[in-house]
Amino acid sequence: MGDWRVMVAETVTGNLLADVTPRDLPSFSRKLTDKGQWTVNVVPDDPSNAGLDFQSLTDAGRFSWLIMYGTVVVQAGPTFTHTYDENTRTLSVSGTGVQGLFDRRVLRNSTGHTAIVNTSEDLTISNKSLRGIAREIVAANLAQTGFGLPIDLPAPETGTNTRTYYGYDLAKVWERLDDLSKVINGPELDFWPYLVPGQNKLRWQMLIGSPLLGDQQSAAVWDYGGALSAIDVDVNGSASPCTRVWVKGSGTERGLLTGFAEDTTLVGLGFPPADFVDGDHTSVIDQQTLEDYADADLAAFSAPTETWKCSVRIDGETGTGIAVSPALGTWSLGDAPVFGVSGHPWIPDGQYRRRILAFSSKDEASVDLDLQPTAAVI
Repeated sequence: MGDWRVMVAETVTGNLLADVTPRDLPSFSRKLTDKGQWTVNVVPDDPSNAGLDFQSLTDAGRFSWLIMYGTVVVQAGPTFTHTYDENTRTLSVSGTGVQGLFDRRVLRNSTGHTAIVNTSEDLTISNKSLRGIAREIVAANLAQTGFGLPIDLPAPETGTNTRTYYGYDLAKVWERLDDLSKVINGPELDFWPYLVPGQNKLRWQMLIGSPLLGDQQSAAVWDYGGALSAIDVDVNGSASPCTRVWVKGSGTERGLLTGFAEDTTLVGLGFPPADFVDGDHTSVIDQQTLEDYADADLAAFSAPTETWKCSVRIDGETGTGIAVSPALGTWSLGDAPVFGVSGHPWIPDGQYRRRILAFSSKDEASVDLDLQPTAAVI
């Protein structure tokens, strides 16, 4: 498998414990504001795995598995499921990024220790930027006794926003982070796994966008036919283009709170009016927050969503070994490099700046990218 490697660490401390020889190429995916996933197939009987206690190393949540290419950690996080196939004598271990733990933790005031419906359980974050609120959501969870994790948090950031999260909602930490990212100008999120230089330790760095993550003017270039292979195009207009948005908040019937946004520009261009109803925020009681969700939905669905899917060589080289593009580890999620297209059967020739929304495993030499158009004109 060349430079691919799998290791295991303690989730709580980040201490590396084991070097695992997988049966085949591990699979993984990482995406902005997403928990991600990974799967590793292992033959415990393989002599190279002698001495490893896989019964223990598969304890759900207790251990985190790392998928690495060279020194680059492409995905790492707690194991949650595993299966064993007796016929092939293969153990298949799966998990998420560390975000998956936040999807199993209730957001509450770290100092509250009463019934969850008591006001002492409510968490109010005041006078922060949206980035600052995201940071404090995670900080409050980690501050609980025994809840610490090897995560680097950015510095606190002041601003004009306030959020109150009620304990009685029993909302998960990841749910509230994801909600925050979906308001207008909500920050993108990532938890970047890395090995501490000179130490046998895994850590995650919490990255919070402003509101976007990555370098929006990246100088990196991938050329179609070079280190960049086939490009598939997916245009989805199932929820767009819309001209009006309603967002359902708390309450029922005549007492229902709603956010609303409208833009009739498309009607003037000959599009038929269309409405979009967002029912994902029914616990929200703040009117401005509902309006922010509506504004974000209107911006997101003003046109069909377009995604490019392609694969790029990990080493950034052509098939003949000529370096033409950046290698894995020199670009990040959220970056917006230039993709040069010439001779594609559908995409007109040109230079296109596209954001990297996600990357995932393909084969030993390549990874798949999900790309999003940008407003940049080249």
